[in-house]
Amino acid sequence: MPKKITYTIDVEPDLHSESQYKGITEGLVKFEKICDKNNVKPILFVTCDCIKKYPQIFRKLHEKGWEISLHAYEHKRFDELSSNEKEEQIKKSLACFKKYLKIKPKGFRAPQHGIDAETLALLEKYNFEYDSSYHPMNLLQLLFFPKKFSLWLNLFFSPRNPYKIRKNLIELPPSALIFPCVSLAFRMFPVPLLRLYLSLIRLFHKKPMFYAHSWDFIELKESRIDRAFSHAKLLNKLDIIMGLD
Repeated sequence: MPKKITYTIDVEPDLHSESQYKGITEGLVKFEKICDKNNVKPILFVTCDCIKKYPQIFRKLHEKGWEISLHAYEHKRFDELSSNEKEEQIKKSLACFKKYLKIKPKGFRAPQHGIDAETLALLEKYNFEYDSSYHPMNLLQLLFFPKKFSLWLNLFFSPRNPYKIRKNLIELPPSALIFPCVSLAFRMFPVPLLRLYLSLIRLFHKKPMFYAHSWDFIELKESRIDRAFSHAKLLNKLDIIMGLD
């Protein structure tokens, strides 16, 4: 069973501020140093407004071996868009990647995990290799989005390990064991408990996958979570766990 954790980051405008991008200009810089130190090549799921604003940053990271994949043209839930809007978002996104990065994204993660069958069909139509929007065994997602109960229920009981979700599309689900393997776990759990938690994750997930957001790596004055469990603690624990993995 592989021990290596796949680190994935959703890159989007900063939380509590759609006009600021310090998560990219400051947060990703801090995260990049930790990844370089531990020889980790993460996956970034990026919205196109970020790519258009900072193409040089993502070109540099791509050249370093980081995978740059898609997190939508704009940070909008796909399960709330019409069929035409979904397809337009994907077509515009592919054009954005081609223009600014000279690449085609391999993967997709829907904002707020708002995935549906129509979106999966479009990903297959436009030759994406994989989706990473499903969240099996993730109870926290229901607490954040209680109005999406039916979607949460469907995703909660989906397979935990990579599988073929459509004929030409693979699903790579982020890991969870009731509590998801996300930035909040790394913020809250002391290192010994975090190591135990990750050991349990590995019993259920052949390819453990962690995810965070670009704004997880900066100070968020309006965030009660960041005030209680600071981004600095998150970065320090990521450094420790990457070094042990």
